[in-house]
Amino acid sequence: MATFFNQAVKNLDTSEILAVTSDSDNTIILSILCANTDGTGASDLTVRREDASSTDKGYLAFTIPVPADSNFDVLSNRFVLPSGDKILVSSNVSGTLDIQVSYLTL
Repeated sequence: MATFFNQAVKNLDTSEILAVTSDSDNTIILSILCANTDGTGASDLTVRREDASSTDKGYLAFTIPVPADSNFDVLSNRFVLPSGDKILVSSNVSGTLDIQVSYLTL
């Protein structure tokens, strides 16, 4: 079976945006890194998981403050994302947070 490394890069908004959708039972989230590119103020990061039928499956991060000119690593370990599940991300301030999701599909 082939292994595919992938990356999703998003600039966050105040409304939720889709970061990753699993298209396989073997999708492993390796890291979710968030950087605050605003030089003066903190912004809050929220990362949520939904299943294929858009049912809320819980938060990986909920209104975590990311200080100005700093970053935050959401995961301390790998995270298995079942087929059809989605990772949704948002911020309380538009345009100040960038997120990078690294994942692997087997």
